[in-house]
Amino acid sequence: MNGRFPTASLRRRIESDDEDENEDSPQEDLSSSPFKRRKTIEVEDSQDLGDSDLDDLNSDEDPNPDGDPNLYEDSLADLKSDANGSLAENDQMEVDGEEAEDAPRGTVAFRPEYERDNDGYVPGSVVRIKMTNFMTYDYVEFRPGPHLNMILGPNGTGKSSIAAAIAIGLGFAPKVMGRSNELKAYVKQGADQAEVEIELKGKKGKRNTVIWRKFNRIDEKSEWKKNRSSCTRREVLDHVQNYGIQANNLCSFLPQDKVAEFAKMAPEVVLTETMRAAGDPRLTKWHENLVEKGAKSKEIASTLEGHITQRDGLQTRVDGLAPDVEHVQEREAREMEAEILRHVVAMVQHEQLKTKVEAARRETKTAQERMKKLQARRQPLKHLKEHWEKKAHKDDAKVDSIEGKYKEGMKDIRSKHNQATNIGDKSSQVDMQLDRLKTNFSRRRDEKKSLQDKIARCQEILDEPREEVETEVRTKQKERAEMTARYRRKENDLEAVKDEYNDNKRMFADLNKELEDVTRKQKILENIEVQKENAARELDPSIGWLLDWLQHNGHTLESAVYKPAMISVSVPDKNYAWQVEQCTNLQQRKTFICTSQADFDKLLSFSGKATYPPSMTPDGRRIPGGTVRLNLSFEVVNEATVNPQRPCSSEQLRKLGLDGFAIDYVEAEPAVIAYLCNKANLHKTALSQKPSHSINGDAVTALGVTRWATRDDVTTSTQSAYGKRQYVHRTLLKQPARAFNLAVDRDAVKRIVEEIARKKKTKFDREHPHSALKARLDQGEDDLRDLKSSVGNLENEIKALQNKAKRWQTAVTDIEATKLKLRKLEAQPSQEEERAKLKAEKLKYAKARLRPLDQWLSSCENVLGHCTDMITANFAQMQSSVNQQAISARMNEGLEILETAKAEWDDAAARLLVAERNAAEKREIITTGMREVSADVRDEVRTRTGDPSALPPLEELQAQLQTLRAQLELAVNIPGNVIARYNDYKDKLEKAQEIVNKEEAELNSIKRDMKQTLDMFDPALETLVQAVSKKFSAAFARVKCTGEVRIRRVEGDFSAWGIEILVSYRDEDNLAILTGSHQSGGERSLATVTYLMSLSEMSRTPFSLVDEINQGMDQRAERAVHNQLVEVTCDADAGQYFLITPKLLTGLTYHPKMKVLIINNGPHLPDSRKKDQRYGDLAACLKTYQDRQAIAAN
Repeated sequence: MNGRFPTASLRRRIESDDEDENEDSPQEDLSSSPFKRRKTIEVEDSQDLGDSDLDDLNSDEDPNPDGDPNLYEDSLADLKSDANGSLAENDQMEVDGEEAEDAPRGTVAFRPEYERDNDGYVPGSVVRIKMTNFMTYDYVEFRPGPHLNMILGPNGTGKSSIAAAIAIGLGFAPKVMGRSNELKAYVKQGADQAEVEIELKGKKGKRNTVIWRKFNRIDEKSEWKKNRSSCTRREVLDHVQNYGIQANNLCSFLPQDKVAEFAKMAPEVVLTETMRAAGDPRLTKWHENLVEKGAKSKEIASTLEGHITQRDGLQTRVDGLAPDVEHVQEREAREMEAEILRHVVAMVQHEQLKTKVEAARRETKTAQERMKKLQARRQPLKHLKEHWEKKAHKDDAKVDSIEGKYKEGMKDIRSKHNQATNIGDKSSQVDMQLDRLKTNFSRRRDEKKSLQDKIARCQEILDEPREEVETEVRTKQKERAEMTARYRRKENDLEAVKDEYNDNKRMFADLNKELEDVTRKQKILENIEVQKENAARELDPSIGWLLDWLQHNGHTLESAVYKPAMISVSVPDKNYAWQVEQCTNLQQRKTFICTSQADFDKLLSFSGKATYPPSMTPDGRRIPGGTVRLNLSFEVVNEATVNPQRPCSSEQLRKLGLDGFAIDYVEAEPAVIAYLCNKANLHKTALSQKPSHSINGDAVTALGVTRWATRDDVTTSTQSAYGKRQYVHRTLLKQPARAFNLAVDRDAVKRIVEEIARKKKTKFDREHPHSALKARLDQGEDDLRDLKSSVGNLENEIKALQNKAKRWQTAVTDIEATKLKLRKLEAQPSQEEERAKLKAEKLKYAKARLRPLDQWLSSCENVLGHCTDMITANFAQMQSSVNQQAISARMNEGLEILETAKAEWDDAAARLLVAERNAAEKREIITTGMREVSADVRDEVRTRTGDPSALPPLEELQAQLQTLRAQLELAVNIPGNVIARYNDYKDKLEKAQEIVNKEEAELNSIKRDMKQTLDMFDPALETLVQAVSKKFSAAFARVKCTGEVRIRRVEGDFSAWGIEILVSYRDEDNLAILTGSHQSGGERSLATVTYLMSLSEMSRTPFSLVDEINQGMDQRAERAVHNQLVEVTCDADAGQYFLITPKLLTGLTYHPKMKVLIINNGPHLPDSRKKDQRYGDLAACLKTYQDRQAIAAN
């Protein structure tokens, strides 16, 4: 074994026979493809046919009897230059000049003829495949043949790996294989990376293209090389597409896991994939053009209909408004005359107001002259009143002056009295000092004795012997500083240790929390019912609501309510889980089971009324709130419902290859068992792990079993109610279980257990250092306390020494200050001297008080004189006031007449003001009104009012105006905006007509383009489908079946066009469309491979592949399909073909052009890359055996 591969791995080798056939073929390039030329097949041209004439495309009438060869090319040129871009310039629509000259009008070139090289390969076919660490292969390299390659090998040996290598090696996505979508899934188990190398045949005269790809398990990135030069995936895909390779088209590349999908494809998809794989290369573009323009024509037609309706509505409105417009014009003439008369009346009214203003002005002047005369008669009394008013003013001033002098005198009296009182207060204070003199001298004597005692104590302290305190204090302070520094260093070290200790404590807390979280996750993963409940809550929030309600309120119910089957049901044998689940529907799996009718009615009342709140799923998805919708069922639990009668015994089932009834593989509560039997009939459903083809359905049905599940599918047998009452079998393919297969995720639990162990080990490893750190912390704190105590003792000693030194210094200071105070105290006068001094001061104050008292008496006499003068002045003031009041009363007697005259004057002035204001307002109204009217009205008003004397009376003008207004009121009530509306509708009508014309022209243009495209597309498609159908029908006829391929045309909707494959496998059955459920698996496989073979001769792809398509076929069909496949794929017009199968029948037809590749596997295969490890040549062995047995290939 090569050192690069594990010795325990299996080796795969592929040996092939060396029968490579070379076939000469024309090499002239006459097609639009650089690798193929196209043959022409005559079809009827439908240039002159409409959409409704598609059924007449097979008519024998030649619409172009003159055989104009340019007609078809002209239509292509028109289509190519379409303004809407119906076909791009690079769509290769040109017809080869040489063929266009020879081909008559109505021919469509679509059938490819491969440009085969001397070695038999066509450009783009696979020449060599090499795989390293890819899926089942450590290393393999082989060369397929240019025609049919039959790849044989037992299941699991790596046949499908070859198909995957072709698709993935050429840059297609992994999903085309129908398996895993992740690239890393294709790396062989035990290896880190894989390599695939594909060699593609080049064009004649050009070298082959080698595409190399390497990828790994870690990510989705790949390394690419083309002809040993680095490149990108985009470059590889572009190169592959240039060859026409379509590994993403089921019509040309059908992997094993995609076989069932072909029958499930909708007719529209079948049409699309068929056009991509075979026929005229322009079919896809034509179809896309028709779909696009068909949708656009529908959109325009829908819009056009609305615009036509809108245009007709506008025309109706315009016609309806025309009579009203005439009435409006007549009304406007009357309104203009009324407007003119209104302004003329206003001007006549203004002239009348001007006359009233002149009369009011004369009346005002008369009242003013009368008032002036009355004022002249009252003039003497007015002078006398003024005299006494002046006299009263002088008397008031005199009274005020005398009162001021009186107030000043009183103020002087109070000042002199206060001065005498102040001197008396000072004399009283001297008396008080004389009374306190004895007490003060007694206190002074005591203070003197206290000072003398203090001096004696200080002297005693000074007489004591002194010590060297300062030196000792400095020594102690230095020792304290050193100890304090050591304390701080110790404290900093302890803080660092404490921080580290606290970090460790937080780490342990976090570690403990993580352990709790992981342990809780482990419990959740190991609890299957919790997982099922979580899945049910995410599926339907109503289930979660009722589960919560039962948890809190379940005690209020009469009996137990059982959880839905998707939670409460368990299938211990997981091989049967998907079968049991597929025999139930989602509604049944979501149903809660009640064993009490009252409980059922109570819970049913919540459905549609209660609401569940918004919630979040574990993956972060938000579930909005909504109304509760419950699935409930009431079941009676007894022996008959829990263990109902089976259709037959278990021994009878086993004889037919069935293992037992579905209900026997279910573990659940009796009520749930009763519900599954009653609603899902699990007691009548049989299960088996054998393949479906090994079960005799008729025999199973005869036992009364109407549904059974095998390893591959589930079959339901239904008895017809009519005729012979025969049974009809309906088969559903296997669907993975989602609810009944839930089990403990051992890998996840294992990962969590490993994580718990890692965290516990981490915790254990860190506990010892943590304990040591705790001991360091405790020791550091003890040391710190000892240092702190030592520093405190030094502090006390230093304070004691400092107090001792401070006591001597204080004594020195105190003795000097005390002696000074004592000297001052002894220098003070004696008690007798102090008493004589105070008596002299008292005599001085008594003498000083006599003068203020004399001044006070003098001020009192002056104030009495001021009082006499004030009385005389007040009497004079009273007399002047009485005289003034008498004159005022005399003047008031004639005031009433004067006020009446003034009131008359004011009234006349007010009337003048009103008349002037009315005239001005009327003039303003006339001026404003004239500015607002039209020029015609303004000119007419000026003409009529040019000579005011010639105007009719005001009453006559007003009567004319009233008549016109009455006529206007009696006129037809037409909206005032009718003309504006008429003009607006007329403008809109013109615009609407323009839109309709534009859309009609655009719609007609699109229809013409669609007809031109359809005239080319439909004949080409019809020819392709007819050719495929002919071959399909012939192939089916060989196996005694009926088949047909037809086009499904949908009028007006080209996106709904499709290809329908119709098959019938029995004489009494009508043709039925191939679907994913109507036919059996073998019938679908037969139809699929027959259709793909029918496409082979018209395929545009350089190679095709089908994987295990013969599975499920009976021997008759398989033999016929094989022989026909050999005939078709070994034809000169066929490309390269890969047929992958695990088995072959005997007596099959073989062809010299086909190549058989046999996969050999086993634990002891030699390394094919080492010459010394080749233990035999399979091809040589087969040749020897063939010679000995005289076996020749047919």
